[in-house]
Amino acid sequence: MRRPKNILFRCAAVLAAGLGLGLAFAAPAGAAVPQPVAPGELSKATNAAHSPAALGLLGKAGGTAKAAGAVSVAADTHPIYALNPAFVRDASAPVAAFWYAATTASKGGSAMTVFTTPDAGGNWQPVNVASGNTEARMTTAAKGALVFTEPQVGAWYALTATQVRPLNPSAVKSIGAKPISVTAYQELVSHRYSDKLPGTTYNDQGLAGGYDTAAAAASTAATSRNNIIPITAGAGAVALALLLIVRRKMSYND
Repeated sequence: MRRPKNILFRCAAVLAAGLGLGLAFAAPAGAAVPQPVAPGELSKATNAAHSPAALGLLGKAGGTAKAAGAVSVAADTHPIYALNPAFVRDASAPVAAFWYAATTASKGGSAMTVFTTPDAGGNWQPVNVASGNTEARMTTAAKGALVFTEPQVGAWYALTATQVRPLNPSAVKSIGAKPISVTAYQELVSHRYSDKLPGTTYNDQGLAGGYDTAAAAASTAATSRNNIIPITAGAGAVALALLLIVRRKMSYND
């Protein structure tokens, strides 16, 4: 299935300029792994995932009487990173950039995940509830390495200072069954996306995979409301919500 790649990069740029203000940690030149989110910030993210707003989103998830049931939220929150558009162009940039924090929850016995991010003032807010516990499972599979996703192809990876390791079938399809070097991964994503980043002709035409990405996003939003319940808390949250709509519409094969 063709995927709206340039929408993801466009929104990533907005996210970096907005929500990323509080978490855009500086990294040494040539550092593959971004500086981790501080424990204190993750604690704030966990609190946001337990907030009345988050519980309200969980209560609405599913949208039917069958989805009703006791709601619980876990105490552990995992930072989730995404492929950094800067890394596509520059091998010295960090491979991934912080995207959102994920806290596992359940409703009526079904696994769910609460997504939280800091707003422009640095206050963590719940921005989405999605079905499943993909983030928690990928974190476990990473065995302590940083977890990041290449959402354009639905791939999840574990990142160390020198290697990128596949965590799900989509990642195996992307890079092979064995870990590859950070250098090799940069060459791969540069080939994939360098002509689709903001500022390129491909991006400016609004095309991805041969169709209008704005129309694709509108269609995705219309068909994903049962699983995507975004909360609007400023421009950054709008960008994140669009990213999440695209994300949950894809098949992750995990």
